[in-house]
Amino acid sequence: MGVCSPGELHTMSEDRLRRGTLPVAQRPAGVRWAAYWCGRTLQVIGLMLILEVLLLFAGTAGMELLLYWSAVAVGVFYTGWACITWAKGKR
Repeated sequence: MGVCSPGELHTMSEDRLRRGTLPVAQRPAGVRWAAYWCGRTLQVIGLMLILEVLLLFAGTAGMELLLYWSAVAVGVFYTGWACITWAKGKR
């Protein structure tokens, strides 16, 4: 097997891409790109919120606040998940 120069490797991969033998992942673009990153941000906020809620309210006498803020954190996380799912959907 011979060694190819970088230019030859590039043209080889371009030829494979044109023939359709090289799978290329589609990145979200435009509004879908913004929705994807908003979704990722919401997921991180949801995870951090649930961490803070568990650290702040675990062991307290009132469970209502713990359950309320846990539900809010889960809602934020799943909203982010829905945004990402929509953004990565088929076009």
